[in-house]
Amino acid sequence: MADDQIGQDQLVKESCFPPTWKVLVVDHEEEFHTLSRRLLKDLSFNDRKVQLLNAYSAREAIDMLLTQKDIAVAVIDELIKNDLSGLSLIRAIRQELKDKHLRIILRVDAEKDQPEEQAIIDYDISDYHHKRQFGEGRLRSALITAFRSYTDLRTIAHLNSAMEGKILDRTNALSKANSQLRTYITRLENDQEAGGRMQQKLLPDTQKTFGDCTFSSRVYSSMYLSGDFLDYFEIDEHLIGFYMADVSGHGISSAFITVLLKNFIDLQLENYWNKGDSMIIRPHMLVRRLNSELMRENFGKYLTIFYGVLDLKRNKLRYTNCGQFPYPLLRDFGSIRALSRTGTPVGLFAEPEFIVEEIEISEHASLLLVSDGILEIMSQASIKQKRELLCTIFSRTGLSLQDITEKLGLSRQYSFPDDITFLMMKRSGLNGSR
Repeated sequence: MADDQIGQDQLVKESCFPPTWKVLVVDHEEEFHTLSRRLLKDLSFNDRKVQLLNAYSAREAIDMLLTQKDIAVAVIDELIKNDLSGLSLIRAIRQELKDKHLRIILRVDAEKDQPEEQAIIDYDISDYHHKRQFGEGRLRSALITAFRSYTDLRTIAHLNSAMEGKILDRTNALSKANSQLRTYITRLENDQEAGGRMQQKLLPDTQKTFGDCTFSSRVYSSMYLSGDFLDYFEIDEHLIGFYMADVSGHGISSAFITVLLKNFIDLQLENYWNKGDSMIIRPHMLVRRLNSELMRENFGKYLTIFYGVLDLKRNKLRYTNCGQFPYPLLRDFGSIRALSRTGTPVGLFAEPEFIVEEIEISEHASLLLVSDGILEIMSQASIKQKRELLCTIFSRTGLSLQDITEKLGLSRQYSFPDDITFLMMKRSGLNGSR
């Protein structure tokens, strides 16, 4: 058993990482390149030394990223003379080169008045330091932190790729991928923050429009990794798919099921585009297949899920609700009603009872889904009173999802006993083309 685990560890290590940590230093001044060589000449992490790459302009940096494989970290000066700014270079790396794994450390002048947190969020920056404070200890510790983050990103990407094969061919390779992912997840138990960051990257944009229909979402995670998940996506010119799920329990094992869920549904979408497989547009068939997957793998987890397919041309919504509560609220034709017909959760029973409904949904309709975590922070005495308050707030037609969450007090609360997830679909009635 121990030999098997060592072999799995070695497989991940050899597949994901080169023999050295490649660090790209981007600065127009030779002084910092010289300093970096001196400070990092003996730095080693996880038995791999640092290999420095030097670029004196944004153009050189981009050329090097295109030609050099597996650069782990880039240390970038915010001001690059006669060239793109450091932030413009970072934007090009993320948006044009599509490099999501590279960890970036930004060096700025001490006088620069920009919130550190906002810069990190906007440009997916791993670390952010003022030049005057960037001595030997700061540089080395920042790089070690970045190496750890890079390791997490590359390892999970590698294991997710292996997991796709699991769903496609049902072979022993899929069991091996699950085993590798479980092994890595065990190691992440003491680093739930890193796991949470990775999970957030799988979520869709918080607002996205398809034709006359706009989806918006919010996910408020508890102290644990989130067991809630959602997505919305274009199936074809007229069909939009969306879902919200809540996995039983908390922590990394529940978060793992959300990764499996996204991979499963993404695969069905690809099968529709490439093979004409209609499962993605048939909610009843999709949740039955998902139930079989979970029961066969015996993860010890189940999930509730609302999965819907909106037909913009026919103004129809076909959906299945597998235990999702509170019931979704539909505001249409001047009134609000709960979509209260529901089936059993997914992955709980070998012979489940699922339902499928198809309803008319006008060009001015709105739909609100909220996970059951909201019920734990509402102060009303009964479930009925809490549901009535949700209906009352949702009945105000001009409210955005941000308005709704503020009226429920989420903007004033920063820790939650359970994950709380919102998904709102709103049609504009414009009948616009994409």
